[in-house]
Amino acid sequence: MGHNGAHRTNGHLTRAIQAISRAKVEFATARKAKDEMAASQAAEKAWLAVAEATHAFLRCKGFAEDKLPKGQNGAFLLLRKHGTHDLVKTFLTARGILHTEAFYRGSVDWPTIAEVIGEAEGFVTRVRSVAERN
Repeated sequence: MGHNGAHRTNGHLTRAIQAISRAKVEFATARKAKDEMAASQAAEKAWLAVAEATHAFLRCKGFAEDKLPKGQNGAFLLLRKHGTHDLVKTFLTARGILHTEAFYRGSVDWPTIAEVIGEAEGFVTRVRSVAERN
């Protein structure tokens, strides 16, 4: 990643990459053990990756760190305005499946969570590409 992109994302992208990496490993371990609580924790890490990548994306779009929204709804509104349809769709899917269903409600559907963690990883990858171009 170029210096400017790294500076502009201010650690959000690094945290997103770390979170999605941990989420994938922890989910695979949880799935083998059939541990739904661990799966819900892994799902929340994948959601964290999307949330952090959203902030990294907004930083790339010129938003100052102190102007980033504190909550997910504000982040979503800015993403909807400045992001692509694909990013918006993945954000909504990750929030609904990983954050709300798996983490808060404890509803673990193994194939769905695995798929959405993959989508979350793609989200982080797309944002990383944006950061590298900046």
